Amino acid sequence: MSPLTRTDERQLEQAERQSQLIVPPLNFAMIAPGIYRSGFPNPKSQPFLLQLGLRTILYVYDGDCQPYHQEFIRSNNINYKHFRVAANKEPFEEMDHSLVAQILAEVLDTRNHPLLIHCNRGIRRVGCLVGCIRKLQGWAMTAIFDEYQRFSGTKIRISDQEFIEVFRHPVSIDPQFQPAWLSDQQT
Repeated sequence: MSPLTRTDERQLEQAERQSQLIVPPLNFAMIAPGIYRSGFPNPKSQPFLLQLGLRTILYVYDGDCQPYHQEFIRSNNINYKHFRVAANKEPFEEMDHSLVAQILAEVLDTRNHPLLIHCNRGIRRVGCLVGCIRKLQGWAMTAIFDEYQRFSGTKIRISDQEFIEVFRHPVSIDPQFQPAWLSDQQT
């Protein structure tokens, strides 16, 4: 076997660097310390997710979870909850307010942190949940809608923004396990 040329060595180094690239899931962002959002993670994003040290993954979508994702969750001892949430659609379909409150209770329970909440694309369902969290944080509606629009791009649904605006369902969480940034008056 002949020795490697300088070009061969550079190509091998480049291939090794590329194989170690960390790729976050689509529409990934931190919502608050220990709480993350995204679209459905693909296998390339698994090393990134491992770096987060996730304790819990919440999947909010009316479809089934992909087998590769279920295996990733199981093999890494991550708590997993699947909430079958329908999207807001004009004129008659709306996310279930009590189910959203239940999901928010899971998100806001620090025993579940670090936590990733994701739907298929990380736009509508997660966008509505994040909007409701922002309301609990006391954000102005214009700032909430601005954040929603940054993630939704051209796929803005007025029905999602209406849902966020009218959501007032009580969220039951144990004050002992709520995030420090959330006050008792906000739940």
